[in-house]
Amino acid sequence: MNYYGLVDLQIRCTGERDTERFNQIFLDYLSPFLRVQAPASVAHYTIVLRQGEFDPVGPDWQPMTFLLDDAVTDFRFGVEKHYSPTRRDIFNPLNGTLFSLSGSQIEIVYVTEEALVKDVQRVIKQLLITEIENAGGAVLHASAFSLRGRAICYVGEKGQGKTTCLLESLKAEGARFITNDRLPIVPIGGKFHVLGWFEELRLVQPSGGKKKKLRVLELCNSQQIETQPVPPELIVLPDCLGKVEDAKNAREIVEGQLLTPVDPQRPKWLGYSRSLDFDPNSLFDALPLKRLEWTYKEHDALFGKIQEAVTSV
Repeated sequence: MNYYGLVDLQIRCTGERDTERFNQIFLDYLSPFLRVQAPASVAHYTIVLRQGEFDPVGPDWQPMTFLLDDAVTDFRFGVEKHYSPTRRDIFNPLNGTLFSLSGSQIEIVYVTEEALVKDVQRVIKQLLITEIENAGGAVLHASAFSLRGRAICYVGEKGQGKTTCLLESLKAEGARFITNDRLPIVPIGGKFHVLGWFEELRLVQPSGGKKKKLRVLELCNSQQIETQPVPPELIVLPDCLGKVEDAKNAREIVEGQLLTPVDPQRPKWLGYSRSLDFDPNSLFDALPLKRLEWTYKEHDALFGKIQEAVTSV
């Protein structure tokens, strides 16, 4: 598989059932963000899938942390065992998955199909982010869509309306989905471009309570998804809570949503990227910022406000 011409991943399945399960994961979650193509001469990474059970024992297994996120309950703490500088095993006792790492190969030994669906995506996401950073890029906590070959990016803290604005924006003729949560940014030909991302959407329910999860392909069809790198044209800051005070404050908010390689929200259990050279000024200095003041009570007027902000650039 290839991700926007940037990363090549080779998938190896040890059994027919593993192949069937991965093909379904690809159709449901990864396509069309990743494309199936002839194997590269040397893939960046090889991912091996195998169903089985594993029970680590012994004092040579050490505690480790996957990710500290209250929204993720099955992927927090685990144990690991090092065999050499390039080989180690990582075990998640919450779902029984073993990750066996050897150089650029990651074997996922899973117990249940539900665990496989989540863990394949976790591995692929972290590997892609690592290569994005290696290419001199970064990841921004943002939603984005493309229009006429340019990207409009919604940036802000949680609860400011990034997802709501994205859903309204997709009503525009010719608008195409890029991402709802993580926005990869990479330099291509001396200019920054943004790439699509396959994170599930979490939608607020009218009745309140737990957010509803929605796959990207449940929201829009593959023709409504941007499959090419797109240069960013505008950053819009949705502001339903009145947190954007002035231009300086707006810039601080945007920079605060940049997930650097050392950020606590950046998963690092597979390892670090080689590059820490991303300069946020080189990106943000070139992009105009627009504040979008709105409230949920005035939701019917939101699309018009978005059109006004976009056409003003």
